[in-house]
Amino acid sequence: MLALKKEQFSPETSRIDKPQPANGLQHGVLSPLETLAQSIAGIAPSATPGMLIPIVFSFAGNGTWLSYLLATVGILFTAQCINEFASRSACPGSLYTFVNQGMGKRAGMLTGWALLFAYIFCGAACVVEFALYANSLVKHCIHIDVSSQIMMLLSSFLVGFVAYKNVKLSASLMLKLEILSVGLILLVVALTLGRYGFSPDWSQLGLQGVKFENVRMGLVMAIFGFVAFESAASLGTEASQPLKTIPRAIMQSVIFSGAFFIVGSYAMVMSFHDSPIALDKCSTPLLSMSTKVGIPLLGHIIDAGIMVSFFAAGLANLNAGARALFKMSQDGLLHNKLGDCHLENQTPHIAVFMSSAISLTIALGLSIFNFPLMDIVGWLGTLATFGFIFAYMSTSISAAKLLQRTKQFSPLKVVTVCASCAVLTFAFIGSLYPLPAFPYNILPLIFGAYMLSGLVYLKRLELS
Repeated sequence: MLALKKEQFSPETSRIDKPQPANGLQHGVLSPLETLAQSIAGIAPSATPGMLIPIVFSFAGNGTWLSYLLATVGILFTAQCINEFASRSACPGSLYTFVNQGMGKRAGMLTGWALLFAYIFCGAACVVEFALYANSLVKHCIHIDVSSQIMMLLSSFLVGFVAYKNVKLSASLMLKLEILSVGLILLVVALTLGRYGFSPDWSQLGLQGVKFENVRMGLVMAIFGFVAFESAASLGTEASQPLKTIPRAIMQSVIFSGAFFIVGSYAMVMSFHDSPIALDKCSTPLLSMSTKVGIPLLGHIIDAGIMVSFFAAGLANLNAGARALFKMSQDGLLHNKLGDCHLENQTPHIAVFMSSAISLTIALGLSIFNFPLMDIVGWLGTLATFGFIFAYMSTSISAAKLLQRTKQFSPLKVVTVCASCAVLTFAFIGSLYPLPAFPYNILPLIFGAYMLSGLVYLKRLELS
């Protein structure tokens, strides 16, 4: 039977009295910058300009930058709730462990169940997105068509191998890939702003033609662009000085990505003011921007950068998901083999293999029915977002319980928790109303059925 007792906290130190046991992973090998790379790669900021900003624009128009500004502020509240735990304890379980500490093991198990769903489906979306961009580049550069399934297999194999081999290699590679991609996009943004003499775009700053409803719908989609920002918390064992570096990484990833989204969306909307094709109708917006500033080749290089960014994002989700699976296994919630650690690499190799195999199976399973790859990405990303919202909401409520228990629930922290819950509720409701068309209208039912299976599984564990 599960032991459903609460963890003990010390009000004086706000630290968990119970020490975290050794678990076979490497200890303290990741620098602060490498820890930050995990959360940055999880967000995959360089992928947003090419895929998500045009969607936000379709709702918010000239208010696109405002939607991203409000989303950044809202996610910062959620990040602060997560950091109430990340600054007190460190282990691979991430939000699963945090909710355990705040609301007990039943709530913790359901949070871990939702988090596994989120990381696996997000990883599957990254596999498909990598194949989408890889196919486009191969066709453009060497004029041959390659099966999407082959690209998915290649992506999954490479991501799985790096995650299996070495966590420091993973972090270093993610950092370099994301810096390259973001740097190239910022270059295009700077050239675009320079093309207009860095003059203010009053149609955007004055919110010309924008209504509250436009910003509200854009906000929902903008929030989706931040999911997996918390993934650095899964490196609690492997990060150096985790009680300091992980909270900083979580906050810095949101601030950096939010600023990048705000400036990037502002420049993109400005660039398309005089374009015959609207931003939300253009399939290659960054290539169009590069052409306007006289460097079309840069657009193709950026597409290559976005492709490798999806590789980094897939690696970040695999690292985080495997460690959540690893920790839940060590806690007796899943098969004990998933809690094994490779003796030489000191990575959760069985959990890595299982997470990667499930993500690949989902991606391949949908692709063999010849659904458009962009549609598959939308479905998988939406399903993953439901899992993240559930986990973030649980963690925010758990933060309130923790702060009450330690007598640190100040008025400012009450506002932080309430704001986090409000933003997450708003995002969830916004994804359901108005009721989307098929198959988006059944995706919440799929997630609900999955969570119900978690409840049934938990009940069986308690009765065994």
